[in-house]
Amino acid sequence: MTLATALRGDTSRFRENTLPAIRSAIAAGADALAVDLCTTSDGHVVVVRERGLEDDRALTRHGRRPALAELAALDTDVEQRVPTFMEVLAEAATGVAHCSLLCEVADVETAVAADAVVGEHGMGERVCYTGTVDTLRAARAKLPHVRMALSWAQPDLPAPDVWEDVRPEVYGTDYRLLTRELVLEIQRHGYAVAAWTVDDFPEMVRVAGMGVDSIVTSNIGELVNLTRYKDPSSDTGPEEIPRPTPERGGGLHSKEN
Repeated sequence: MTLATALRGDTSRFRENTLPAIRSAIAAGADALAVDLCTTSDGHVVVVRERGLEDDRALTRHGRRPALAELAALDTDVEQRVPTFMEVLAEAATGVAHCSLLCEVADVETAVAADAVVGEHGMGERVCYTGTVDTLRAARAKLPHVRMALSWAQPDLPAPDVWEDVRPEVYGTDYRLLTRELVLEIQRHGYAVAAWTVDDFPEMVRVAGMGVDSIVTSNIGELVNLTRYKDPSSDTGPEEIPRPTPERGGGLHSKEN
């Protein structure tokens, strides 16, 4: 089964990384939500792209991180404000089945702070972290227990030390770099495969046909129509981010030539 992951919520209808976008994606049937996390100057984990603070919310930071109160004052409409990670976790935990979260962390400090919040909500099995390779390496050293997704945008697969240092459960990449053979090979080594960012329906059909475990999209309504159509009798609610098989090894570099 290919899982449907909503990139920053239902951005076809609402502002990215806001509670209305999150709620709409969940209502549409998303199996998972891909969100951005960063930390405020007073230690709160919030759901927003750091670049989005300047580009979308016109906040001039001058290299500093704003406090939570400063972020709250950016919007007069409470529904459009930057939500805290705790609020998004609460939304994901509503309903019969919990929605999983793929969290892109800005740095290792954000990963550590986010994991503490996740622990308070008991959602460790439903949360997976991603970010730059350097951030994931540093986070893995501090958080050996968390689930991670290695996000890779290069045509060549990661070097052996990347697989070994990060120890990911999920390999995520630009869908245009994937082939059916590559998907099968990655899965054979025990890693789940996530394809991003697929917004056109014909491409969704093609990529799902490769057998990927998850598709990340900005068009969650279209993707859910595809993934749920494959099994119309299924009404079990959102699935968790796919887990790799127990036979996962050190990485694809271990295959025989």
